[in-house]
Amino acid sequence: MSWLGLVVAGAAVLLLVSAVLPWVKVTLQADGLTSGAAHSLDRSFNGFEGAVGWGYLTLVCALAAGALGVLGAVLRNGRLVGAATIPGLLGLLSVGLAATRLDSAKSTVLDGQPRALPPVVRVLLGKQLHASLDIGWFVALLMTLVIIGVGVAAFAAAVGRSSGPVRQPPLPRQ
Repeated sequence: MSWLGLVVAGAAVLLLVSAVLPWVKVTLQADGLTSGAAHSLDRSFNGFEGAVGWGYLTLVCALAAGALGVLGAVLRNGRLVGAATIPGLLGLLSVGLAATRLDSAKSTVLDGQPRALPPVVRVLLGKQLHASLDIGWFVALLMTLVIIGVGVAAFAAAVGRSSGPVRQPPLPRQ
């Protein structure tokens, strides 16, 4: 049973790393804005930056899941490893909420442009911006799913082992 706790702890460490990787990437392909030249603008946001902002909750969930995984591995307690499912579900919620904030990442890029831009140009730039999920978001999603899956498996194994058939003592011979 201890190896399931180590799997949860390893996934929690990777979830910690994914919080600093880029979660959202905003690109601008501006063809024809200047004479014959194509310009591109790339801006990436990790889980802690203002446009995404749900990396802190993911970080706390990763720390909690890792602690429960290590504690469950050391104590050989599958129910503790199974309890890591709760922070895993909260981490999944934070990753999902970050995916809904793609438009705020686009507006953050637009707000970073010089204010001297005419409103018509800002609207045209806004239509050319494309926001997409980046590698850190996908790693965070995968690690939260691993934490949830392994936690449920560890809990099911621990409950299944403890609720086995009860051995009755043999009847005395007469």
